[in-house]
Amino acid sequence: MAKLTYQEKNTLEELFNMGTGYVIDFSNSSFQRFIEDVIRINIYEDPGYEEYSSKANKLRQILNQESDFTVGTLILALLDYYENHKLKTNNLSEYDKKQISVMRSVAQRLLSSQQICLLPQKQDITLSMISEDIYNALSRNKPELVLDRLHTYSTNLLRKICLDNNLVITDQKNNFLPLHSLAGILCKKYEQDNFFQSSFSLIALKASISLFDKYNNVRNNESFAHDNKILDTIEAEFAIKSMSNVITFIDKIETIRKKNINNS
Repeated sequence: MAKLTYQEKNTLEELFNMGTGYVIDFSNSSFQRFIEDVIRINIYEDPGYEEYSSKANKLRQILNQESDFTVGTLILALLDYYENHKLKTNNLSEYDKKQISVMRSVAQRLLSSQQICLLPQKQDITLSMISEDIYNALSRNKPELVLDRLHTYSTNLLRKICLDNNLVITDQKNNFLPLHSLAGILCKKYEQDNFFQSSFSLIALKASISLFDKYNNVRNNESFAHDNKILDTIEAEFAIKSMSNVITFIDKIETIRKKNINNS
């Protein structure tokens, strides 16, 4: 259940005109498509949502039973839709703007309270598409679905970083290096360049090489990449947090490295 106060729920009720049983100007079918596109829930067919009710009651059901992350994601999307709807009809009041701003802050609070991982934001199309898949799964509170996609994201990101550092990403047979090997050659590069101020950072990054190695096994034998017995939710969350922290750290290292090069 999302952590929304009574007043916050009332604000959504008022903004979206839910007292009528409707939500903004959605029809049943358009509301179903919108919800499914944003948070991957079919409000008429998914378990727990089969019973027919008004669009407003469907939204109340989501607010009352889904996670903070899911509800925060949906609120932001609905606020954007509502604002655009009001602008199109030239009917966006100052009061509307104030309430939209308030509820956007509420949505961000919900998102930050249950953020399992925060991936580097990249312009690369492939990485953007993979990260969208990851956040969609997390918004459904399904970290098990992320294990395979995060491995793909990490591999693609580290390959690009290695290439930026003029490092070879294939072996003698011209096969791509595995994830832990990519992390290993990057770590060696940073050590040779005497990049870190603290020995802790270097030691921690070296330790992460074995994490990447073990994550290969998670991806191959404990994720939906194959017909496997899937890692349980708690351990999946832990693996995702651990991996995302390391790749985010490496990405930040690269940001600093490139800045230093440009300033030299």
